Amino acid sequence: MYLILCKLIFLFFTSFVILCLASSNGNSNYIIEVINFESDSRGFSKPVIALVAIPKQNKDKYPVIITQHGSTRDGINFLDTGGKTDEYSSRVISEGTKRGFAVIAIDAFFKTALRPSQKSRFPNAFQYAIDLKELLEKDERFDADNIFYTGFSYGARQVLKSLDGRVDYKSNQWRAIAAAEPGCNIISEPIKVHFPIMIIKGAESHYYIEPCKFLGSLIEASGGSLQFVTIKGANHFFSSNGELVNGVAVNGCRYNPVIKKTDGTMVFADGTVASRDLIKKRCFTKEAGKGKNRKYLNMVVDTVIRFFEKSKKN
Repeated sequence: MYLILCKLIFLFFTSFVILCLASSNGNSNYIIEVINFESDSRGFSKPVIALVAIPKQNKDKYPVIITQHGSTRDGINFLDTGGKTDEYSSRVISEGTKRGFAVIAIDAFFKTALRPSQKSRFPNAFQYAIDLKELLEKDERFDADNIFYTGFSYGARQVLKSLDGRVDYKSNQWRAIAAAEPGCNIISEPIKVHFPIMIIKGAESHYYIEPCKFLGSLIEASGGSLQFVTIKGANHFFSSNGELVNGVAVNGCRYNPVIKKTDGTMVFADGTVASRDLIKKRCFTKEAGKGKNRKYLNMVVDTVIRFFEKSKKN
C-alpha cells in the first residue's frame, strides 16, 4: 500500500519533471519516489522514468548511485507506473540504501515494447543517465560531488560510454563507475578520466572476457584508474548454473572488438573500418546464455558498493 503525492516542475521552458513521492508500509529501509522526465536517444525525445530510493536515516546530503538495468527487466516494479528494473539494480537499491546511498534506477525501456532480443533497437540510455545526473545535482538532498554510475549487461555498456571523449558532463563527472558484465564487443575509445573505473566479469560468461581485457588495456594506456574483477565459476548472470542456448547476443567480436573513435568513426581492433552492417554480421550471434541461480550476485553488488564507498569524496 503506497501513498503517492505528485507535483509538476517545469524546467528549461518546455521540458518537465513529475515527482511522485511515496511512503511504503512494511520493513523496507528506504522511501520511494518516481521521476518522469524527457531525454534524448539518437536524436529523438523519449519519455524516461526512474525509481528513487532514499534511506530512511536522515542526512544533510545523500551520496547517489544511478543504476541501469540490462536487457531483461526481471526485478522490482516502480509502484503502479509501468516502470521496471532488473534483479541487479533491485539488489543495488536494497544494499545501497542500507549503506546510506540514495539509489536511482532508470527504466530505459519505459513506454516501449522492446524485447531482450531486439538489441540493435535499444536506446542510448547513457544520455538518460547524464540528464538525470543534471537533475539530481539541482536537488539539495543529494551530494553533487558524490554521484556514482553502475549497470548490468546492456546497462554496463551504457556505463562504459562514460569514457568516451565526446561526453558533455555539463558539470561534475561521476565520482566512480562500475560496469557489471559488459559485453565489450562494441566499445568507446577511452580517454583519461578523473574517476576510478571497475569492470566485473563472470569467468564463464557467454560474453567472453577477452574484449573486456582489451578495453582494460586501452583504459590503462590512457592513464585511467581501473580495477578489473573476475568471478570464477560465474556466468553472465553471476550464477553457477550457466548453459549456452540459442538466442541473440552481441558476442561475435571476441578477439576483434569494434572501437568507436572520438571523431565518430568506427574501426575493428585490427584496423578494419567498421560499418553497421559489418558489425551486425560479425558481432551479433545466436550464442546466448541461461542460468539464473545468481549464486554470486550479492557478492558482486557488495563489491560494487564497497568500491563506491572507498571512492567517495569526504
